[in-house]
Amino acid sequence: MKQKDKNYISQTLGLISIFLVIIFQTDLKKMFPFLNNGYILFGFTLLVGFIVTLFFLIIIPTAKSKGKRNTKNKAQNKQNKRQVHNLLRSDNEILTLPLKELSWREFEKLCYLFYKAKGYKPRETAEGADGGVDLIIYNRYHQQDVAIQVKHWIDSDDRVSVKEIRELDSAKKNHKCILAEFISSTGYTRDALIEADKRKIKCHTADKILKWKEQEVLKRNLA
Repeated sequence: MKQKDKNYISQTLGLISIFLVIIFQTDLKKMFPFLNNGYILFGFTLLVGFIVTLFFLIIIPTAKSKGKRNTKNKAQNKQNKRQVHNLLRSDNEILTLPLKELSWREFEKLCYLFYKAKGYKPRETAEGADGGVDLIIYNRYHQQDVAIQVKHWIDSDDRVSVKEIRELDSAKKNHKCILAEFISSTGYTRDALIEADKRKIKCHTADKILKWKEQEVLKRNLA
């Protein structure tokens, strides 16, 4: 509420209170005999109007301040979620944390560690959360680079759709890759799997990554 509106409302309520005192002055005089003095009654009437006006001038801004605090808290919560979303902890922490507690960056790092442990010498791209290609590995059998897209949607049951499959197929060319693979922690739609098959893109879930993760935790004595 604007300051002008608050002043108007407060002053109006103050005037109403003055009129009420005037209307009920007979009853007030019976309750408070000292009000029979005209000067005292006049001062009392003005005092009531002043107190009512001041009260609402104070209480209305307070309500607005509370609203500001709520807005600030919401903004802070949003910022905290963003920080968690982009979080990147140490390798050992990533290995010991449950999948649902990993940020998208940490899940990508987990996939990087998986391929590194398997001897693929993975390379990370600098494209960020939705750049299309996150890792590049060398396939010794085909003697070709493989573009890998990693998807980990936090607090979501969304599955990879046809759109993401097509984006990867296009993005792999930017890295001069013929082959492509997709890793998703939440799975794929039926149409996405059909599209991936047409475009020769291999689709993996997080299962094999998580199985290796458990073995790696024991290997590093992190349990």
